[in-house]
Amino acid sequence: MHGMGLNTADGHTVKLENLYIGFPGLLPVNQHAIYGPVNLDIGHAEMVGIIGRNGIGKSTLLRTITGLQDQIDGKVFFDGIENSRIAQKDLAKLVSFVSTESINIQHLRVIDLVALGRFPYTGWLGKLTQVDHTIVHEAIDRTGLKLFAHKPVHHLSDGERQKVMIARALAQDTPVIILDEPTAFLDLPSRHEILRLLNDLSRHNKKTIIFSTHDLAIAMDEADRLCLMTDQGFFDGAPEDLLINQVFRKLFLNSPVEFDSKTYAFRFKRELTRTVTIHGEKKYCSITRKAMERIGFLTVEEDVADAEISIKFINEQLCWQLTCKETNTSFNSVYALTSFLKKL
Repeated sequence: MHGMGLNTADGHTVKLENLYIGFPGLLPVNQHAIYGPVNLDIGHAEMVGIIGRNGIGKSTLLRTITGLQDQIDGKVFFDGIENSRIAQKDLAKLVSFVSTESINIQHLRVIDLVALGRFPYTGWLGKLTQVDHTIVHEAIDRTGLKLFAHKPVHHLSDGERQKVMIARALAQDTPVIILDEPTAFLDLPSRHEILRLLNDLSRHNKKTIIFSTHDLAIAMDEADRLCLMTDQGFFDGAPEDLLINQVFRKLFLNSPVEFDSKTYAFRFKRELTRTVTIHGEKKYCSITRKAMERIGFLTVEEDVADAEISIKFINEQLCWQLTCKETNTSFNSVYALTSFLKKL
């Protein structure tokens, strides 16, 4: 992609300094901050995910960074320049924004919608030069939409439409791309595909990507850094740092929901009243352990347990052999095993 790029000598493209976000009013007494302070330096070509419960202010934070909404207090810098000193037409060449709203415009082709990203460069006539056309086609190719270029947008799937919006942001040719819930309303494969695309744009096209999401497990696989907006404050770091420091637990303090560090997912806390020991190949043990927790069994290593499960192949058939209350029973599926244990 052609790119104006930011001067990254100072090591960051976006800096938030004691930022308070919310709803500015005409008078100070009418201003209402919903979150802050936020202090964050985002480096060149970093992919940064924003995590937090609904209503805490993720969208407001992104809109404030983008310049679509004024901050209550604090400062936003792009390449060391405060956003209030950057003209709107210049800001549109620095940062592009993809909202969470589903775009369903009748009879507008993919190539036409992507071309709208060139608006900051074309002037009020909107006439595209050969350079503009080249950038539009590069954005379409980069997002895997070449076969859809002349297809009406309203004929596309949700995942394909989201790619079109990312392509439009690419055509805008900004060093910073901000996305609000880019995986909302998508099926699981499309969620993975979109975040992998964003990761590729960060690494290969050197774009700084900032996005909000509820898909924590996928974000942990793709993002360089995660930022957690919690009621206890703002935390950021590599996903692994947050795991080590058990920061994810702060998202749902005093809640029936807990963070599972094995699956990178949140789940309801379970009351585990019985114990089981599981032996066998590691991958099958992990799957079986999850099923046992679902029906109230805590997996322990000790021999003193309410039940023991051995997973093995018998005549090329995977079997679960249960020893419980001095009886031995074999099952050929996890469903059969759990159904039996639930009746005990």
